[in-house]
Order: sequence, then structure tokens, then C-alpha cells
Amino acid sequence: MNVYVYEDQLALNFEPLSLTRPVFDIRIGSETFLDRIKYLFPDSSITLIVRDNLSDIAKQKYPDLSINPQSVNDGIWLLGNVIWKDDDLISLTKNSGAFYYKEKVIAANLTSAEGKAWIDAGGPTQLEPPIKSKLTIEVAYCQFLWDIIDNISNSIDYEVNFLDNSNNEQYDENQSFINPDQIFINKSIIHPNVTINATNGPVIIDSGVEIHGPSCLEGPLYIGNKTLIKPLTQIKNSVIGPVCKIGGEIDSVIIQGYTNKVHDGHLGDAFLGEWVNLGAGTINSNLKNNYSTVKVQINGKSIDSKRIHMGCFIGDYVKTAIGTLLNTGSVIGPGAMIASDGFAPKTIKPFTWYIKGKHQKVNLEKFFETEKLVKERRGQKLSTVEKELIEKIIL
Repeated sequence: MNVYVYEDQLALNFEPLSLTRPVFDIRIGSETFLDRIKYLFPDSSITLIVRDNLSDIAKQKYPDLSINPQSVNDGIWLLGNVIWKDDDLISLTKNSGAFYYKEKVIAANLTSAEGKAWIDAGGPTQLEPPIKSKLTIEVAYCQFLWDIIDNISNSIDYEVNFLDNSNNEQYDENQSFINPDQIFINKSIIHPNVTINATNGPVIIDSGVEIHGPSCLEGPLYIGNKTLIKPLTQIKNSVIGPVCKIGGEIDSVIIQGYTNKVHDGHLGDAFLGEWVNLGAGTINSNLKNNYSTVKVQINGKSIDSKRIHMGCFIGDYVKTAIGTLLNTGSVIGPGAMIASDGFAPKTIKPFTWYIKGKHQKVNLEKFFETEKLVKERRGQKLSTVEKELIEKIIL
């Protein structure tokens, strides 16, 4: 079977993370949107349709997959910001046409001619498929980053169906496991005085994780491989990607990976990219004093989230100085650096330094020097393709 995973014309709804990656590369739990699709279609040929400016970054990450082809075959087309499940796919494979969730096209089963006509007309990143046959389907459709946060429990509940917790037996009475049948630990170090509470949802701890006590971890929760949890840490209803350093209080947060939030301070109802470093005392507000819904500036528009709990959204490579305060609904573009007294602005453009109340463009040469060092500390390299994408974003 041929499967085409695509971004649509609303990909920038997932700013700031979608400025530096395709939407389907955003983390939903222990996996990304695309990881889930690859799991559901293990023997299929998968093709990716992305915005033109991200084609090189997609080719770098997925060298074995076809990216933005000019010709296509008969196949299933899946929107990359849906949290797909097995049951969703039954109707897709049995019926032809475009599938709608409410008023939104989220999938299609197309002939090669129909797919080619869509590509020739501009493709998924520009318009919906010119198909007359319309069917409806109920799915976990995510329109903004906060919708992914709302689905943390659903994502982790699904993922534990494919895990076992036989490794739990190696841990002793120096740890406290509550509802242990829903705790899944894969060859990690759990120090004494760590409480893991799976009463409200499963807890998945990937391989190579080290958790220092006293700390309290409460499900639903995923902690990615080689992540370090510092003493006196509280985490619940969150997803922590790989190779992170985590401390303080974290509640309803997704961290893409390779990020440091080591120090005390509250981080709640937030989404962070990769290669972020939050300085000591960085805190975000996630509730307004008047309990009104929080508006978020997304893709140049003020969006009412219709939520009273809403924290911050931080892109890749962001650095905050000690004592940084982030307001409800803050959007910090990739590459930004904040060093300010009091609350930082709710919106900071990509690759901008906000220092003592003034905005200035990043010094690109210094930025690349810093990120080269940051990545080397984690055994990674800042590639030419990444540099070129950053230059495109700045321009």
C-alpha cells in the first residue's frame, strides 16, 4: 500500500515548532505523528508532502523516504497532524474519496490520477483535494499545539498497549510505585526516594533514564531515553523527549527533546522544541488573574484558545536568562534569547534577542558558534541544511 503523509495549508498553526520541522515531526507521546503512522503501516511505502522550504530538512532526516514527488500512485493520503489509531484506518482503506472531520479534510483514498491532479493544482500545502466524493470520520484532529497537550493521556494510553512491565521487578522498596501495573520502565536508573504514581494514567520511562530522589512522577507521563531527572522534581501529565535535563515543577508539558529545564520553577501547559535552555528561575504563568480564556498569537493572528490554562510555546534553540518570567500564552520563536527584568513580551520573533527591553536581530555568526558547541555536547552536529533553513527563516 502507498501512504502519503502530508502537511496542509494550516501547518503554521503549530508555530513556533512548525517553523523548523514538518508538523508530522512534532511529538505526541513516546512518538511523533509520523512515528504513529509508520507503526500503523509497517509494510507500506510512505511518501512525505511538506512545505517547499522544509523539503531539504525532511530529506536529511528521512533519506529513505520520497519527499514531494511530482508523480504519485494509488494510495491513502493522511494529514500529518491527526493522532491516528487502528480503528480510524478501516474506513479509509475500504472507501474511496476525501474524508472529513467536521469541515476539515483529514484524509483521502485516491487514484494516481486524482493524486496527480491535486499535486498539479498546488498540492496539500496549498488547497484541499478537488474530489467530489466526501465521507466523514471521527479522529483525534489537532489544530494547534495545545490540542496535542490535551491528548497526552490518549496518546500514552494507546502506546502502553505494546509494552510490558517485567523490568519493574528489579526495583526495590526504596522506591514507591503506585498502581505498578501501569508503570513501564526500560533499563533505567531509579534512585531511592522516587515516587511513581500511575493512578491517573500510565507512566513510561524509556531506556537510559536516570531519576534522582526525592522526586514525584505522576501519570500520564512519558520520559524519553537518556533523560536526567534532578532531585526535588515534580512531573505530571507530561511528555519529556530524549536527552533532556529536567528539574522543578512540570505539569501538562510536552518537550520535543534535547532540552534543559534543570532548575526550580514552574512550567505548565507548555510546549517546548529542541535545544532549548531555560535559565535558573525561569517561570511561566498558565492562568490569568481574572480566569478568562487565553489568547495566543499564532501565524500573525490572535487566536482565542478557549482555555483558561495556557502556558508558553517555545521554539528550537531558545535561551532564557536567570529569572525570566513568561506570561500566559507566550510564543517565543526559534533562536530567540531573553534577558529581561519582569515579564518578557508575549510574542518574540524568531532569531531575536530581547535584552533589557529592546529587540535586536541575532548575530548569526555567534548564534551558529553557540549552537555548534551545544550540539557537540550531545554528540550531534549543526548541519549545513539546518543552517540554510535558519537563514531562510531570518530572511
